[in-house]
Amino acid sequence: MSGGILFLIVFFSAVAVFISIAIPIAINNDRYKKFIEKHSTAIKELNLINDKYKFSPIPNFDMKHSYDNENMYSDISCWDYLTYQLVYIQKDVNVALRNTLINKKLFDEYKKEIQDTCIFSKYDTDEVLKNQKKLDKYERKLFMKVFKTPVVDFKIVVVLVLTNINGRYRQSKYDTFTAREIKDTIYRINEKRGNFYLNNDVWQSICRVERGKVTNRMRFFIYERDGYRCQICGRRTRDLEVDHIIPITKGGKSTPNNLQTLCHRCNYRKGSDIY
Repeated sequence: MSGGILFLIVFFSAVAVFISIAIPIAINNDRYKKFIEKHSTAIKELNLINDKYKFSPIPNFDMKHSYDNENMYSDISCWDYLTYQLVYIQKDVNVALRNTLINKKLFDEYKKEIQDTCIFSKYDTDEVLKNQKKLDKYERKLFMKVFKTPVVDFKIVVVLVLTNINGRYRQSKYDTFTAREIKDTIYRINEKRGNFYLNNDVWQSICRVERGKVTNRMRFFIYERDGYRCQICGRRTRDLEVDHIIPITKGGKSTPNNLQTLCHRCNYRKGSDIY
């Protein structure tokens, strides 16, 4: 008998043995599962309780951003990035914070009612299957599938990634901010006089993140658009820089129409002027 035929005989024999064992086990397990679904009073009580409690869905505000400039990546912290984004999304975040607190209070009531009402290993029939250990296993497993798990601990994760100019990953950093830290940041953001942020840390964070929007890819686009010439003196030099026409400190954004190519000398002379 050849080795190939012998292998096939052994293989199919093993498959036959496996099927003869696995199928009866699967059928038996399914029998216990269906019994629990039909007769567990704990799960029936839980379904009734679930109808009484409506939890608010909490959006995911986790943030991720990539930088292709190592200096920008090093200068900008996760808190800087969070602060910048909260300027624009704080209204939605405040709603989520409030709903999370409501969820937490309601969840405590929900768990207490379940503890007082739901009794395991109790069935609405006297014809109970024999293996109590297996019954308990499936009852708890199916119970947890029905058990509600609302968001009661609000947090935001910020991930900053450093890539090369082609977007290939180099390294990353992250931080997790609690509800207390987020509330404190929002409070500091709203300490304003007109458009001026009174908290210097907040202002510096916003400026760093806005400046960081000028990626290397965007920088080369601006140079090419401007013909690699200073837009004030017209020279082509090796010390070209990208300048914000309206400075960030005066509300300027890092968008192509607010960026121009200047040589170092002209950029230094321009300072925070607008032209």
